[in-house]
Amino acid sequence: MKKITFLAFLLLAFFQLSAQNVVINEIITSNSTVITDEDGSYEDWVELYNTGTEAINLEGYGLTDISSNPYQWVFPAYWIEPGEHLLIWCSDKNRTDINFPLHTNFKISSGGEVITLTKPNGDVEDSYPAILVPQNYTYGRQTDGSAIFVYFPIPTPGDTNNNATGYTGILTSPIFAVNGGFYSSSFGLIISHPDPEVTIIYTTDGSDPSIDNLAGTSYQYKNEYPYEVGQMPSENFLTKNFQSFQYSTPLTIEDRTSQPNDISTISSTYDSDPSYYIPNFNIFKGTVVRARAYKAGALTSPIVTQSYFVSPQGADCFSIPVISISLDENKFFDYNNGIYVAGEDFDNWRLQNPNTPALFNADSNYDRSGAATEKVGHFNYFVNGSEVLNQQVGIRINGGGTRAYQHKSLRLYARSELGASTFNYPIFPNENYNSYKRLVLRNSGNDFFNTYYKDAFTHELIEKTGLDNQAYQPSVIFLNGEYWGMLNIRERLDRHYFERKYGIVEEDIEILADGYVIDEGSDAHFQAMFSYLENNSLSNDANFSYINTQMDVDNFRDYFITNIFVQNTDWPGWNTLFWRKNTAAYLPTAPYGNDGRWRTAIKDTDAGFSLMLDINDHNTLEFATALGGPIWPNPEWSTLILRRLLENESFELSFINRFADMMNTFFLPERVINLSNQFASVIEPEIAQQYNRWAAPYSFSWWLESQNVIETFAMERPVYQREHIRAKFGISNDIAATLNVNDDTNGFVKINTIDITSDTPGVSVNPYPWTGIYFHNIPVTLTAIPLEGFAFSHWSGDVNSTEAEITYTPAGNFSVTANFIPSEVPATEEPIYFWMMDGSVTNDTPLTALNSSFEVGTEGILSYESCLVGYPFDNTHPNWRKASMERRNSPTDINYMPEANNNLPFASAGMRGLQIKQPFQNEGLENAMIFSFSTLGYENIVFGFAAKDESAADGLVMDYSVDGSTFTNAGLANSNIPLTAAYQLFETNFSTIEAASNNENFKVRIRFSGENLSADNGNRVTFNNFSAKGVEIPLSIPENTHLSFKIYPNPATDVLNVNHSYSDVTFNLFTIDGKIIKGGNLENQQINLSDLQSGIYLLQLTSEGKSETKKIIKK
Repeated sequence: MKKITFLAFLLLAFFQLSAQNVVINEIITSNSTVITDEDGSYEDWVELYNTGTEAINLEGYGLTDISSNPYQWVFPAYWIEPGEHLLIWCSDKNRTDINFPLHTNFKISSGGEVITLTKPNGDVEDSYPAILVPQNYTYGRQTDGSAIFVYFPIPTPGDTNNNATGYTGILTSPIFAVNGGFYSSSFGLIISHPDPEVTIIYTTDGSDPSIDNLAGTSYQYKNEYPYEVGQMPSENFLTKNFQSFQYSTPLTIEDRTSQPNDISTISSTYDSDPSYYIPNFNIFKGTVVRARAYKAGALTSPIVTQSYFVSPQGADCFSIPVISISLDENKFFDYNNGIYVAGEDFDNWRLQNPNTPALFNADSNYDRSGAATEKVGHFNYFVNGSEVLNQQVGIRINGGGTRAYQHKSLRLYARSELGASTFNYPIFPNENYNSYKRLVLRNSGNDFFNTYYKDAFTHELIEKTGLDNQAYQPSVIFLNGEYWGMLNIRERLDRHYFERKYGIVEEDIEILADGYVIDEGSDAHFQAMFSYLENNSLSNDANFSYINTQMDVDNFRDYFITNIFVQNTDWPGWNTLFWRKNTAAYLPTAPYGNDGRWRTAIKDTDAGFSLMLDINDHNTLEFATALGGPIWPNPEWSTLILRRLLENESFELSFINRFADMMNTFFLPERVINLSNQFASVIEPEIAQQYNRWAAPYSFSWWLESQNVIETFAMERPVYQREHIRAKFGISNDIAATLNVNDDTNGFVKINTIDITSDTPGVSVNPYPWTGIYFHNIPVTLTAIPLEGFAFSHWSGDVNSTEAEITYTPAGNFSVTANFIPSEVPATEEPIYFWMMDGSVTNDTPLTALNSSFEVGTEGILSYESCLVGYPFDNTHPNWRKASMERRNSPTDINYMPEANNNLPFASAGMRGLQIKQPFQNEGLENAMIFSFSTLGYENIVFGFAAKDESAADGLVMDYSVDGSTFTNAGLANSNIPLTAAYQLFETNFSTIEAASNNENFKVRIRFSGENLSADNGNRVTFNNFSAKGVEIPLSIPENTHLSFKIYPNPATDVLNVNHSYSDVTFNLFTIDGKIIKGGNLENQQINLSDLQSGIYLLQLTSEGKSETKKIIKK
């Protein structure tokens, strides 16, 4: 953030009041809590004030944040009365109806920018400088209309500034001579400030430094509570305090382990004796230094926070990331208001319930939830010893019954009003996201005393099923400088997750959590679906088909199978999460997750894998389909969905086979054990300290034994599980299915839902022959899938067929082999043009054309026609950036084609988008994008792109031209395409339009449809990744050929095989334009292509006086 030093002057030269009647009186550049507009949105605003004695008509006045475009937004005919405070919302909503609040067509940068008010004659009426204003503060005149500007911590929108408290400047934060981090020796920390007149106040106990706390603040806490039945609350209060100090000399930063423990001596449970987890030794301690600057008449500086760790190991002190949390300690530990202690809530509960066991029944301070319990603290995050995040956060206690554990889970909130609206760092290395709004620091739930990774391990186990789950990163925590053990950073399954992953905006997401309780949105759709299941049998295929439009049955199937196999007995009446996008109807062509159906997510599986009970034969299948179950954990309502689905014969078969598939892959014993060992190895270096700090796990040997429990479960569970499946569905026995291929470089076999390739979890690098366990008389589906350059020939073994996909009902063990043969690959679809929106596209500039970024022949051109005559306009014109085509920072991988970008994978950081802005129609003209490209040499043309609506249009209108001038939609299956708020793939197929093929003058046009296309609210439709694909038309090459050659693979990489039965064969290899590049005798029936560039070539083979010419492709 740009720093602003104390303003010792009043900017009188900038603000000239002579001849001014309307002035900019107050302005906010970052509003998140102050006031909302009529839509309920927190938007920036400018307040104008009429200093004169007469009303002034503002019609024709301009307001702008671009000095070269004074009439960026033009006022309507609004009369501002003498002494009136007029609020103008700078929201980019562009509203000019004087009967409603006025909104500009631009937003104000939070970093500060010049705002100018210009008269119709071009004279500047007033101007506001580019000054950085803290969030939710304003900068304005005091008194109204005067030349003196001050900062207002409490803004006065639409009201007088005369009575508000204002400050002439904002102090910058103190400067630390050494950044926080890990050090191997002690040092003196110098804190300074560029203004020698400031007073620096600091703390080393994690509290907020305050000049009002130099004498310290005390709070009370307890270390004993009436846990046992019949006990009463004691009056044995203890006292601690936190304190600020005035800086004068360098602070000693050292290893503080030898110093007495502080907050780690406080009870965090309702135990009568917490000594079993309160350390009786000096724990490792870092030093948190927090400082701020004070000066009379100026706003106090923001707090700067740094965390230091000194030990002989330096940055190698910990093997996993480190989090330092600091806050006023009474926010956590105060008896009355602390959220980390049993506190007064437990004592009050015990007084009202003297004879009730506390376990699972008691109320405590740490059970408080909701925004009112959120505490503000500071968050420093270190990876490999280096700080990568440093920001204020909101903190709450997280979890259910495990809040009662001594080491509690925390939930962290990034908030704009606290300085940063996101955690802007790739917290989870395996995720493709760099930004998160909320994080959970989890104590491993019911697994707290055992492996400390079981839930995260289970999520990783089923990651490739597509089930939504929570990413994981173990970390070490320090609280106010004291070692606080390990907590697992977890991705939170909330509205931000679904927006990040599926593009579902907050208004559209519906989430039901434990017990089908509303977490976001409405449950009306779910309740209607649930009622349908209650009242209709799914044995009727029509009913089952209907329910598949309401819920993704395959997703639910995998969810049930996972929880059943891992023996999750804290489910299904609890630990559930169902979600969907709120749509008016099922949208089968929508992107995954956007079709309006309910789906599930894996959540809190800590109770799985036997939970140290060595009971691996629990019949969780029967448990999950039981009638009349108890209120917890499997009440009857919680088993209804699976019971109803299993009434349908096709689903029952799918469920049985998918269960077998997953046990043969995802849940294969060796895979489960290896993955568990991987998770254990990451945290093993930290387990001893974790146990010493929290008495959990119970001991290091217990932790090792908890891994053995998982290993034993992994070995035994499949046997029991198959027994349960056979009993449930009346199956007599298991059978072994052995699958093979004649050559694993030619193709592979798919059985039911799994590909027998090394990419499938649990399948070895050299998978064939492969054997899996299936069930007697349960039909399985086998599919032979050839690789490029090969074709399926036939099945051999216990099945003989030439059909690539067969259904086989096994009466016993069986073995089959898929046989593949070389095949000339037919002409396949390939990109012939691509328009990629990356950083090379000019930003903030109306565009008229874009050349293709990839083409196989002549360059393609995207031309833009605006509905506004005179487009493009210069930046002084009122229509600047209206009805325009511009770059937009909105990347997507939809329709991205690596082969059209040097085979580079999609990287969102370098990608952008393309926007068409309102209005879309004006005075009989309309916005249109016209793509001109040649299809010479290609047929079966398909034009594709990604697009989304941002409150601007309902749909797109597609047509084309084959003569370069006349456009038509004749022959198109669908020329009117509806838009949604999320990116979707759109493709227009021209394969049935003969004139679209082999045409050097082909054009495609995109226009817009909607109810109000003349609207000018600054909204847009955004596009990305335009492409034209086609199939190359075979070359007509005269051939003297009665020869028989088999060429494979084609396309080829380094070696081309030429199978033949002739004694002597010569070859010549030509470029596509006929230039010979190599030739000679064909040796070993192979041609080396490794020295050739990628492209199309002609291969001429000659033997016995005859020749044959074939087209080959070098990849």
